[in-house]
Amino acid sequence: MSDYPDIDTDRLRLRQFRAEDLAAHRAVVDDDPAVTWAHQRRPLAASLRSWANRIDGWQRDGFGMWIVEVLATGDVIGHCGLQRMEEQDEVELGYYLGRAAWGQGYATEAARACLAYGFDHCGLSSIVAVVRHENTASRHVLHKVGMRPERDGTFYGADATLFRITPGDLRR
Repeated sequence: MSDYPDIDTDRLRLRQFRAEDLAAHRAVVDDDPAVTWAHQRRPLAASLRSWANRIDGWQRDGFGMWIVEVLATGDVIGHCGLQRMEEQDEVELGYYLGRAAWGQGYATEAARACLAYGFDHCGLSSIVAVVRHENTASRHVLHKVGMRPERDGTFYGADATLFRITPGDLRR
């Protein structure tokens, strides 16, 4: 997958998912109801389907999800990247980081890198993100990178807000 570049930020590496990442990723993201979108543990089969779709995105669209690891330790802390939004003609920023990574600025750092990749390397003119109303920390991340709320609605079966950003709005 030569079109699946690694990106290093000051503290993070965004890299291709490897089979050996599955257990670490499940432990910090999919097995923790506080982290998952549906607020419940994800079954292994659902995790495997999600990763297959994320990897397929790189082949299909030229962008997708990266594993996020801490450069200093190599610890897998979650994932971040771009994907086609379900049932919408939009490209979506998505990120899920385990609780141990919360409050350290990692989500902002990873989100900025992914947005810059989408604008600079993929030529995207707009990127959206969807956040549940009660997720104030994630809403704060989106504001910090320059995203602005566009509309409330039901996304992925939950009440949420759709945010949007264009290249000139990205706070690098």
